[in-house]
Amino acid sequence: MKRQLSVAISPCPNDTFIWGALALQQVRSPFSFHFLYEDIQTLNHLVMQGSIDVAKISFFQYAFLPRRVYRLLPVGGALGYGVGPLLVARSALPVESLSEKRIGIPGFRTTAYSLLRFFMPTASHLVEMRYNELIPALVRGDLEAAVIIHESRFRYKEWGLVCIQDLGAYWTQQTGYPVPLGGVVIRRGIPARPLIRYLRQSLRLAWKDRVPGLWTFIAQRAQEMDMSLQRAHIALYVNRFSYCLGPLGKAAIKQYLRHVQHLIGETGGEKFTLASRNL
Repeated sequence: MKRQLSVAISPCPNDTFIWGALALQQVRSPFSFHFLYEDIQTLNHLVMQGSIDVAKISFFQYAFLPRRVYRLLPVGGALGYGVGPLLVARSALPVESLSEKRIGIPGFRTTAYSLLRFFMPTASHLVEMRYNELIPALVRGDLEAAVIIHESRFRYKEWGLVCIQDLGAYWTQQTGYPVPLGGVVIRRGIPARPLIRYLRQSLRLAWKDRVPGLWTFIAQRAQEMDMSLQRAHIALYVNRFSYCLGPLGKAAIKQYLRHVQHLIGETGGEKFTLASRNL
C-alpha cells in the first residue's frame, strides 16, 4: 500500500503547474497525495501546527520552524529576480509619508511582510488581510497602501493603482541576491529523496506540456481566470530555482535569514541559529 502524504500548496498557477502531474497522477510514485489548496498565510499556520506532511510556505515562516520537525526541499520553491511583492497605492505617495499610514499586508508570517520591513523599517500601522482582499480594500479607501503578491501584481494598474516600490527589486539592489519568496518543506522522517525526484519529474513534464488536463487543473484553482495571466504568472515564478535551488539559491536564503533575524521576536518567534539550517 502506498504511503499517503498530505500536501498543502497555494492555488496559484506556479504551485499547481509544478505539482500538477503528481496531482493528476501522471507520475508514478510510492506515495499517494491528499492535496489542500490554501492562501500563503493559512499554509504558514498549518505548518506551525505540524499537521501537514509537505507544504509550500514563506521563507519568513521557515525562519520560525524548529529544525527537528521540517526540512527544506531543494525543489518547488519561488525565488528569482523581479518576482518580489509590490508596494502599491492609489497615488504616487512619498515613502516617508507612509510610515504611519495603514498598509495592508498578506500576513505577518509572510516574506512580503519581511521585505516591507526591510524597505521601510518604520512602518507601524500594518493591517493583515488575505492576499486577494488587499486591492479591493485599498480601492475602497480602507488602506493607504498595500503589499500585493501572486496574480495581483499583474492587475493592479487596472484598478488605477501605482507602484510605490518593487520590494523584490529593492532586496536585490541592496544584497545582490535573487529574492527568496517561498519554499517546500517536508516533515522529517518522511523520505525526501523520492519526493524530490518525482516533483522534478512533474515539473519537467509540465514544462514540456506533456500533462493531459494540466491547464484545466490550473484554471480551476486560479484566482485569476484569464489564461494569459495564468501563463504570465507561471513564466515569472517558475524558473531554474524552482527546479533546483543550487548554490546561488541557497546563498540567497541564508542571506535572507540573516536579515530577518531581528524580526523574529517582533512576531512571536524564537531566535534561530543559521548554522542549524541545512541548506
